[in-house]
Amino acid sequence: MLGRIAIHLGHDEGLPRRLRAALQLATEHKAELIGIYPPETVPHYYSETSPVPEEMQKLADSRFEQARVSVQKTFLEQTGTAGVRAQWRAPKGSAEEVLALHARYCDLLVMSKAGHRDSAASLAPNLAEAVIMAAGKPVLMIPAVGEVNPIGRRVLFCWDHRREAARAFSDAAPLLHACSRLTVLTVDPHPDYLAGKDLHENDFADYCAALGYPKPREIFKQSEDYGVGNIILNTATDEDSDLIVMGAYGHSRMRQWIMGGASRTLLNSMTVPVLMSH
Repeated sequence: MLGRIAIHLGHDEGLPRRLRAALQLATEHKAELIGIYPPETVPHYYSETSPVPEEMQKLADSRFEQARVSVQKTFLEQTGTAGVRAQWRAPKGSAEEVLALHARYCDLLVMSKAGHRDSAASLAPNLAEAVIMAAGKPVLMIPAVGEVNPIGRRVLFCWDHRREAARAFSDAAPLLHACSRLTVLTVDPHPDYLAGKDLHENDFADYCAALGYPKPREIFKQSEDYGVGNIILNTATDEDSDLIVMGAYGHSRMRQWIMGGASRTLLNSMTVPVLMSH
């Protein structure tokens, strides 16, 4: 069971969807919901002679404060109506830093990608990638399209035998315990390599049985010219999955995280929630 769920709060177009998803999970798991509202970047105007920029600054500050109060009111009202224990947090510092830090005190962080109409001040385009790679805790990404349905009944797990995938599988344990169907997808498998390491074809199924998870349906596909990310998305559609669980891959370049191809494809094109862990 999830005991504490963090959610990124901001004045952006994805907030209503991720708040509904977080409330569903918190209700199902009887978890506490921690709302994290990072400080927004208010543009500053400079002039040595004209008094107008000062008025513009006051207007900008006022608008951002109104947005914060509106989000806080919405969060507390909706959690109260749902009967979910909740806390509002408005920490100082960069959004990436405070979201990653607060995630470490929770079992899960709920986020979404920046939308086309989101301003740079409300949600940085690469914020989710940076937090996923830095948090050390699983991040549940909510897509911008589709219905917000119960999450984790039909799980698609992406398995490639690597550390990040193993970490994601462990981090998803509270959801996997509650799922009714588990599909395990391996893209571009290497059976000869595994056999040489004395791994058996039923090892993963035996591991799931030991954990009390549903018996997995294992699928093996070749990426060919389609790309690993597209294979994952197509399989999720074919299997009617309501949650994708996968390891997040990437590297740091000039102080910014650059996601791997499959991770980037999932974040940009997901139609169902994706739990990512690094």
